[in-house]
Amino acid sequence: MSISTERKEFPLLYVNQHSRGVIGWGAHQMAGVECQINGISHALLVTTGLKGTGIVEEVEGVLKANGISVTIFDKVTSNPKDYECKAGTEAYLAAGCDGIVSVGGGSAHDAGKGIRIMVKNNGADTSLRDFAAFLDPHYTTRIPTYRFIDIPHVAVNTTTGTGAEGTAFAIINDEEWKYKLILIVPGVAPSVGLNDPALMRLQPPQMVAWSGMDAFCHAMEPFIGRLNMPVVHGVGIRAIKMLSENLRQAVANPKNDVAIENMAWAQYIASMAYNMGGGMGMVHGLAHMVSVLKDLHHGYTNAIMMMPVERFNAIAAPEKFKEIGEAMGLDVRYMNSVKATDITLDAIERLRGDVGIPQEPLSTFDFTDADIDHSIKWSLNDISREANPRDVTGEQVREIFRSCMD
Repeated sequence: MSISTERKEFPLLYVNQHSRGVIGWGAHQMAGVECQINGISHALLVTTGLKGTGIVEEVEGVLKANGISVTIFDKVTSNPKDYECKAGTEAYLAAGCDGIVSVGGGSAHDAGKGIRIMVKNNGADTSLRDFAAFLDPHYTTRIPTYRFIDIPHVAVNTTTGTGAEGTAFAIINDEEWKYKLILIVPGVAPSVGLNDPALMRLQPPQMVAWSGMDAFCHAMEPFIGRLNMPVVHGVGIRAIKMLSENLRQAVANPKNDVAIENMAWAQYIASMAYNMGGGMGMVHGLAHMVSVLKDLHHGYTNAIMMMPVERFNAIAAPEKFKEIGEAMGLDVRYMNSVKATDITLDAIERLRGDVGIPQEPLSTFDFTDADIDHSIKWSLNDISREANPRDVTGEQVREIFRSCMD
């Protein structure tokens, strides 16, 4: 018997491209032009409603001023549901739409992606489960069988954390399974993402905090991840620096134009880190379960789970955590990486606390032992596990959740 010397872990890595982006003050005013460029004459405007902001009405006006017909679908909720995508698909087909304009954060953009997948396949009868990305069977074996999604999509982004306006993933709740389906289908990334700080400064401070910590996870997890892609390291570390320098001010004063513009860039750059191929880790893997079981904001659950998971991961990536500390402006350059990791994790926790997110016990949300069992089952087959820097077992997932209960 001989020992194989073949490289086993990730011999090939794929670098994916981000959607086109338009970023800057007044970017939303390009929505009509972008519809024209991408061949949309009748848009289904997909949104949660954004009540009280005037944003939906503003974008609708921009579209109509450019000759684009509009049908509004505002039945999307936080953590978009499979049945919402079905209703949106029915609305799209009934109105004779030829493209999507999503207005809002990740929920609106992902719902728009889900609708496009359904329209391209069997309409409202499409099962989104057929496109879910799992580790077993590995999702890459199924992708060649999918239809390319060529329905155009203009994503007008209003939050400082999602990144969904430029990424090739859609995250949709399966309400029967109680699981967040991660849909990876060729062509599902929006045709273009519009990031306008003028819309983002209308967020309430709590949303800036939640979405900002989501963006921090988007940058941190690929940076420390075991896929170890140099192309991802550059964008990830830059996003971490920008977030650590601007998130506090953006929460304290969303009308600070410099801070909110920097947050617009930071969240966009952070999403490139995972979308280009860096993947996520078990912060997302476990937060997905808390979010879907208790219908909590995705960024908020990432913030709750990030410290327990990253303290578990610390032994697998101390050099990377040291680099994160340097990017955050910490005096760790001449420390050994283990000590630097301790200081970095404390600083990340301080940032989270400064923007008003405590380490809330999961028992606050009536998270039970049955919920833990359900979460173990699904999180171990979540593709977020693949890039996590440290191997994780079901019992270790249980220990992490139990450490968060009280």
